[in-house]
Amino acid sequence: MKNKLFLFLLLSCCIVACKDDDSDLEPMTTPEGPIVGAFYADANKNAPNYTRIADALDRVQEPQDLDFHPTRANELWVINKGIDQTGGSTVTITNAGLDGQEETWLRDGNAWHFMAFPSAMSFSKTNENWGSSADIIDANRQGGTFAGPSLWSSDMDVYAQDPGVDAQGRRLNGSHLDMLHGSPYSLGIESDEDNAFWVLDGFNEHIAWYDFAADHGPGYHDHSDGIVYRYTEMPIERNRHGIPQHLVMDEVSKILFICDTDKKQILWMNTLSGRIANRLDLVNEPLASHQEMENLEWGVFTDVNLDKPCGIEVSEDIVYVSDYETGEIIAYDKEGQNELDRIDTGEKGIIGIKMDSNGKLWYVNALTNEVVRIDPK
Repeated sequence: MKNKLFLFLLLSCCIVACKDDDSDLEPMTTPEGPIVGAFYADANKNAPNYTRIADALDRVQEPQDLDFHPTRANELWVINKGIDQTGGSTVTITNAGLDGQEETWLRDGNAWHFMAFPSAMSFSKTNENWGSSADIIDANRQGGTFAGPSLWSSDMDVYAQDPGVDAQGRRLNGSHLDMLHGSPYSLGIESDEDNAFWVLDGFNEHIAWYDFAADHGPGYHDHSDGIVYRYTEMPIERNRHGIPQHLVMDEVSKILFICDTDKKQILWMNTLSGRIANRLDLVNEPLASHQEMENLEWGVFTDVNLDKPCGIEVSEDIVYVSDYETGEIIAYDKEGQNELDRIDTGEKGIIGIKMDSNGKLWYVNALTNEVVRIDPK
């Protein structure tokens, strides 16, 4: 990470309101350093409020991740783990945290395969599709390794709706737009561009880049245009705790930050680095390209004081990490990699975190079946 950025932390609404000129706003600081605006409203550093947005009554059931729709304001999606017999499900929350909030629970017709034990979800920034990763070795349950990320539409007339039959009258298979099957135990996913995603491949213990290219349409099965690049130089140990290892992209630097849970550390990799080293054999299905990469620029956050890092988010110059075991959320300086501050939610089980457009952090807790917003006070 070579390009330094200026640190602009969020200011409380009351401070902004009383500033009536055009002079530059400075970050709040104390003798110990800057105030983390997602945690505190002012230098008094009063503990924030934790506002429950949805829970089991809204069919939030062992949630694994959450993401905001990129174009539909205040629309929050939550992905539930589900069970082996059914596959996962989603809860779409419109007007999240506002008057008129509504929750819609949906499960795809073949979630058993296409959303088997989902570990994470991520919206594309460009086309409103989203990807999910699957914490399972074989989505067919036949003793193989036929599992990996899936691509979905956020069009509510498509997602989890019956796709009907093809031109030959054959029943189409679920509402998924695409699926590739080269990453069993995929424990995290983050969008890159269009239909391309970064995936934490737990089976092979490295990061892979998946491009679904042109999706095959709801319920079809042509995967031959898929592209997979594997970044094998940065090893990642798959955790066996049944929790995700989330990853997040910094859109400014194009650095990917990754939870390496069992090693209690945070990894980073420069997604603009690397080159094709050699072609790999195909696995499970035909692809347009399957390559191993080399010369990756990567590193490790040192001295992070974490137990089970699970959720991760980046905003401005701060990387936020949630600790599944302790219930804490910790803020780190993106460049210096040093801890800035931490808050304790008082609840073990935080499993995914996300920043909204107003600078507030939201999280899901898999043990309490809750969606929570952090409100500085």
